[in-house]
Amino acid sequence: MKSNLLVGAAEVDITPVIGTALSGSLTPRSSIGISDPLTFKAVVLESDGVKIAYVLADLIALERETGDAMVALASSRTGIPPSNIVWAASHTHTGPYTIQSIFKNDKVIDQAWMNLLPEKFAKAVELANEARRPARMCRERGYHSGMIHNRRLKFKDGREINTWLLHQGEDEVQCLGAAAPIDPEVGIVSFDDEQGVPIAILWHYSLHTNANFGLRFSADYPGVVAGRIRERFGPGVVPIFLPGAEADINPYYVTYRQIGDALAQVIIDRLEKRRPSKGVTKLGALKAEVTVPWRDLSDDQDKRIRNSQWSPADQKVFQNELKLLRKMKIREDKTIIQVWRMGEIGFASLPGELFLEWGLKIKAESPFPWTFPVELGGDCLGYLVTKQAWEAGGYESLPSRWARPSVAGVGLMVDTALDLLNRLWKSP
Repeated sequence: MKSNLLVGAAEVDITPVIGTALSGSLTPRSSIGISDPLTFKAVVLESDGVKIAYVLADLIALERETGDAMVALASSRTGIPPSNIVWAASHTHTGPYTIQSIFKNDKVIDQAWMNLLPEKFAKAVELANEARRPARMCRERGYHSGMIHNRRLKFKDGREINTWLLHQGEDEVQCLGAAAPIDPEVGIVSFDDEQGVPIAILWHYSLHTNANFGLRFSADYPGVVAGRIRERFGPGVVPIFLPGAEADINPYYVTYRQIGDALAQVIIDRLEKRRPSKGVTKLGALKAEVTVPWRDLSDDQDKRIRNSQWSPADQKVFQNELKLLRKMKIREDKTIIQVWRMGEIGFASLPGELFLEWGLKIKAESPFPWTFPVELGGDCLGYLVTKQAWEAGGYESLPSRWARPSVAGVGLMVDTALDLLNRLWKSP
């Protein structure tokens, strides 16, 4: 049966001027150059009159207000319904500040540059839409577990401490190992034109994009993967990252280039043996708004901050965040959950840094044979922690504007995503 699928992909540079402050740590760093450019990478798919678009932003995060403006403009330019345009941030820690809630105020945000994002986002979707041509989809899967670890260790006294904060106090309490698992799966989806040349290659992995803490703009390891894929399959292919549930998953003593090279090899090796799927590729997307309650900060947060083992100077950052949160009159966020499908593959987008165990729950309970949770999509509410992580403490459970949702709120988001996936799977 002839494929009914049309696919186009495009890329637009969004790198700010050198000197712009870099985010990703508790204090800004001034950029001094460019290791690799930051971009919007877009893919547009059409099948039986249904169009969907996915866009990856090489940025630490974006909030809903900016995202909605980007989507609205792209929709007006292409006719793709806003519900069918999905975006996510790669979470690179060597990009500019984009939201006020990363421990700093708007003085480190280049608002003039931010104002350009909707136009550049729309341009990427528009170019991808114009580039649509007949294509076949291939689904592959690989593994790599040697470079990653769960960045939280649990101790016999009930605490969980992040691995980079193991410097005092914990020596008197026995460690009970990693607090949670990792996910070694590398999800791969490629789209080949009629000559068998890849148009776009989407890949999914659950690992924090924080291996590069340098002073030059960089897309981190996804940028390295993109370069390697283009070396193998040609400069015309657009490699697009799907950030998995990586909130508690960190690199393990390797550079971002080593990570990128290793993941690229897994992807390339699998794609060498790819076989296009046959028949109709069903597309669809659903979107829902949810109201997410904040964490309860009425108990002893000072003890939680001390137990985290940040330095006294860094603890003041979280004490100031606690004061700001307690002064705020609102105690909830209105945000969005999106799901979409490409044939037998389902995707679920959640608006924050998702703990891996939530991601595994989505994969396990989804009706789709293959499901990939995508974090930092549509909005950003910060860390989406588990009940265990909230009770045990650690960095991600500290009070801050970068970590607002309660465990119940995260559960609501995950349940909504699963409900949408079920509806999408059953839809005609």
